Amino acid sequence: MGPEPSAVYCVPSSQMNDTSRQQIRHFVRETLSCTCPDEVFNQIRQLEQDVLLASAHAVYEIGGRLCVAVYVPANWRELAQNLGQLVAAGMRYRDQHGFNRFRLVIACRDDDAVIQLPQAFEALPEIDDKVHLHVVPPSQLPVDAPP
Repeated sequence: MGPEPSAVYCVPSSQMNDTSRQQIRHFVRETLSCTCPDEVFNQIRQLEQDVLLASAHAVYEIGGRLCVAVYVPANWRELAQNLGQLVAAGMRYRDQHGFNRFRLVIACRDDDAVIQLPQAFEALPEIDDKVHLHVVPPSQLPVDAPP
């Protein structure tokens, strides 16, 4: 999968409790509509504070195939101004660590964000078909995800 990321906090699936693994799996499968094969979920790592994705609240590495970065911004409009940089950092992370897909998740309660963030995302020139944006209410994040 590539070199180990520089992280302050990392929980490999072998050290996660069953509830945490199931919550992350449910989040990725149901909330993000991921169709990865079941065996991919045998290996889950949760990272925080990776160098490339420094402002992410959590990064989930799923089975060496999928990278999910979760952002819970205080102000989604400020985050939207840097959306291109976030996506570019996620794509670099995906490519450097050999993942097939990168999913950027922004947890926000504002209905305007659900409309405006995907529009801004689709307008980015550098995106490819292996990067996706999801805007979800914070209540849909895994319970063990940082606030």
